[in-house]
Amino acid sequence: MSNQRYTPEFKEEAVRQVLEKNHSVPTVAERLGVSAHSLYKWINAVKPHKNEAQANELLLAKQEVLKLRAELRRAQEERDIPKKGGKVLRAGPRVKYQFVLAHRDRWSVQLMCRMLKIARSGFYAWLHRPLSKRAIEDQRLLGLIRDSYAASSGVYGSPRVFLDLREAGETCGKHRVARIMRTHKIKALRGYKAPRRIAGRPSLIAPNRLQREFTVDAPDIAWVTDITYIRTWQGWLYLSVVVDLFSRKVVGWSMKPSLGREVVLNALLMAVTRRRPSEKVIVHSDQGTQFGSDDWMRFCADNGLVPSMSRRGNCWDNAVAESFFSSLKKERIKKRLYKTRDLARADIFDYIESFYNRQRRHSHIGGVSPEAFEAASF
Repeated sequence: MSNQRYTPEFKEEAVRQVLEKNHSVPTVAERLGVSAHSLYKWINAVKPHKNEAQANELLLAKQEVLKLRAELRRAQEERDIPKKGGKVLRAGPRVKYQFVLAHRDRWSVQLMCRMLKIARSGFYAWLHRPLSKRAIEDQRLLGLIRDSYAASSGVYGSPRVFLDLREAGETCGKHRVARIMRTHKIKALRGYKAPRRIAGRPSLIAPNRLQREFTVDAPDIAWVTDITYIRTWQGWLYLSVVVDLFSRKVVGWSMKPSLGREVVLNALLMAVTRRRPSEKVIVHSDQGTQFGSDDWMRFCADNGLVPSMSRRGNCWDNAVAESFFSSLKKERIKKRLYKTRDLARADIFDYIESFYNRQRRHSHIGGVSPEAFEAASF
């Protein structure tokens, strides 16, 4: 494996282990199975960008200060508006509109409308087109209609809302209630019929060539791949892996902030780059759109890979990949919510390359690590 080529994503995460987690170069090189010379070369390649990164961090810090100042100013305004307009908070829309008109030279219209819980468009409509008596009455009825609708948890349509209003002493007609509700898009929330799922239907793109034969006699005969997601404060981080069924080793992986086909293609590219199979390899996946894309099929055809797909809705057809994700989340993530995607990426990289492939004992292969199993087999 000394002459293997490494993908840019692998190099980036290896450098992070030294620069951000303060591990020594020899330690990281030994854990990842790369030469210290190569690791030093990767580190030197990113050092010229250090000053630029610091400048970017300073710029982000300044932007954050400006953002905090704006939020403080907005918070002060939100504190002052209720003090000044406390008497109109429970009043009708027209009273609130008059308050906004009287104070729009002091506070923004948008902020006052939000604090008073009125529509800005309604304020401008009132400002330019005074309401008629009937329109004013419709606005009053609209409030009663909304109260009846909310009290029913959204299940009442116009006939039942009309009966509520009649019981409350209103003399409006049922067609008027229906018109007001239709104008303001107030509809009864009705039950729906769930679409009938067809479980176990085979894929039309690629057959299930694996047929749950998860034990093979040699490496690079069959790989399985899948995608999972990891929660961070910045949003989802999507992880795609490629696992060799012979040793259960993760031979390819990729992590991206979006669920595009690039995440699965990069994982497969890493597997091909590291393993360089001489014969055709079955690549088994589920029926996700990424695995049925034209780019996926072209990549497989160009690299001697044979696509295989599980039946729809049948996770057991791809149980090895699902088992790996289960181990990752139980042993490392443990329902953790990472602060940033970079922290999640570094932790998952450490789990895959330093722990799972090289140290973790796997029951399927006799209680040894995937690396040790492959080394003992040849």
